Amino acid sequence: MPENHSCLYPLAGDGEGTRASSENGVIRRRDFIRTGASGLAGAALAAAGCNRISENQNARPLGNLRSATPAELQGLVGDGRRRRILLRGGVVLTLDARLGDFEKADILIDGKTIAEIAPNISASDAEIVDCSGTIVMPGFVTTHHHMYETLQRSMIPDGLLQGAWPQESYNSVVQNIWTAGRIADPQNPSSFVWDLGRSPYDPEDCYISELVACLSEISEGITTGVDTSQSSHTPEHTDAMIKGLMDSGRRMVYAYTGGIDRSAQGIPYEFPGAMNDTSKGIGRIAKMYFSSKDQLVTLGFGGGPGVAAPGSDYTGWQLARAFGGSLHNHNVGGAAVVINAAADPRNGSDWSDVTFIHCTRWQDQPIAQISYGSHGYPKENRSKAWEIWRDRGAHVSIANLIEMQMRHGMPPFQEALDHGILPSLSPDVDTNMTTDPFSLMRGAFCLQRALANDLAFPESNPGGLPVPQLLTSRQVIEMATIAGAASTRLLDKIGTLVPGKEADIIVLDARSINSWPINNVPGTIVTMLNPRHVRDVLIAGKVVFWKGKLVGWNVDALLGQIEQARDRVLARINGPAKAGSLPAGNNSMTNPYRANFLGSCCEKGQNTSAPAYVLRP
Repeated sequence: MPENHSCLYPLAGDGEGTRASSENGVIRRRDFIRTGASGLAGAALAAAGCNRISENQNARPLGNLRSATPAELQGLVGDGRRRRILLRGGVVLTLDARLGDFEKADILIDGKTIAEIAPNISASDAEIVDCSGTIVMPGFVTTHHHMYETLQRSMIPDGLLQGAWPQESYNSVVQNIWTAGRIADPQNPSSFVWDLGRSPYDPEDCYISELVACLSEISEGITTGVDTSQSSHTPEHTDAMIKGLMDSGRRMVYAYTGGIDRSAQGIPYEFPGAMNDTSKGIGRIAKMYFSSKDQLVTLGFGGGPGVAAPGSDYTGWQLARAFGGSLHNHNVGGAAVVINAAADPRNGSDWSDVTFIHCTRWQDQPIAQISYGSHGYPKENRSKAWEIWRDRGAHVSIANLIEMQMRHGMPPFQEALDHGILPSLSPDVDTNMTTDPFSLMRGAFCLQRALANDLAFPESNPGGLPVPQLLTSRQVIEMATIAGAASTRLLDKIGTLVPGKEADIIVLDARSINSWPINNVPGTIVTMLNPRHVRDVLIAGKVVFWKGKLVGWNVDALLGQIEQARDRVLARINGPAKAGSLPAGNNSMTNPYRANFLGSCCEKGQNTSAPAYVLRP
């Protein structure tokens, strides 16, 4: 692609394209939609093609700034089903209790799978990768992320979860303005003070957000994730998001979740689908995209344990299971949901395919502090919901950074540990916080230890609670790998390094000025490293990140495309509305509306009852 040449997005049928620009941009919506599902792979969503690196781009200093060139790949990129790669001489953290870890070992990868792990493997036909000075370990797995929101990164970094406009919160800004395209009247929630008549997102905006999110997390060493998208406004939005995941080359669970139902305005809406129906909703996408279990992107579902849809006699869990989907539900302060789900025999008793996200505030009665067992202050720590969760084998995803920052409730690490559950970790939303897995691990490590350690001091522990066991670095790493793989029903394939499993592997460059020498391997990973230390990433044996650079992608083009998508969505928000006009927020820039760029996004309205801080340095 010549320098400064805009990407052309080919349209189905006529072979012509529309130059990427702002509102006229990536592709005309009617052309995008008319391609249908069958045209997505090669036509309207061929953004991946124009993002791919070609040989003649190597001289471009900006376009390949963070993109690996063919010359750098040393013949490692190709058909992963045939290629043999030997990762030689690294510290190998298998996380498998039977195989053990190695101070120095080799890993032989044959096609998609791990063939052998041992010191001094001889494989003359393999491509050799020198891993001296590195830690080689399973790729990180996160279990909950709203990836369509990536174009809204750091939109409300100071914002809380709840709050009605003009207070800027996740609910009012991200969910109402940017996602739903409408703001309810606080005095009459059934009417709207502003309504665009549509979601500001078009399918191609969802596509680029999903794609950039996946590639970003690959660069951070997160080889597997779960997309709880909440943006299936139309079938075309759903198809675009799935296509974005598949084009990325990352291992993913697409947890099909609803969007904004505007069918009353003539906009097609198909969520959640119906039992025995492969023409719409989950049945349609299961047949179209998820017919095989042996693929990188698999099917999940966001429907809950209650009635799947008005008038149905089956639950959301039954609907997902009928089409082979795993279950991924949000639960903030909803202990009754767990108890009611257990009382409904339609939901079964084996919940090993269920992950609840957040799981905050499940205690039976108010408590201020907890320890292990039933120790709590000022009352005993009891939770029927946690006991059900433990006994039925369900999984827990804790978005610890977001829960602390956005007021979901205290991240329930101690409750999960006390009930014998190793929780997984999740980044949740880019609108408020990084997806960085090292930050997630450090956050979990420090939070559990801070709460437990504070009980060691009588002045902080009026109830005299005993101090619980403290999390170790290794246990936190297991949250970010093994627990995530179990939650996504992929532990038979990934999560540990064992011969026969698929080769989802990351190589961490520990021989760095800020982490060397290594004196404890798990501690180095959790307390010292950050995404800059991710050197190489393999997914199913394929090299997707090499020597700190994405393989096969023009990063500068991707950045331009997601910026254009952000601008398109913002232009629609500021465009003609079906009803009302967008009222000013407490901190947003208005006329036209824009998120506060240099100041606080959400300071006013956060807490009107407490005095503002008057601080000195």
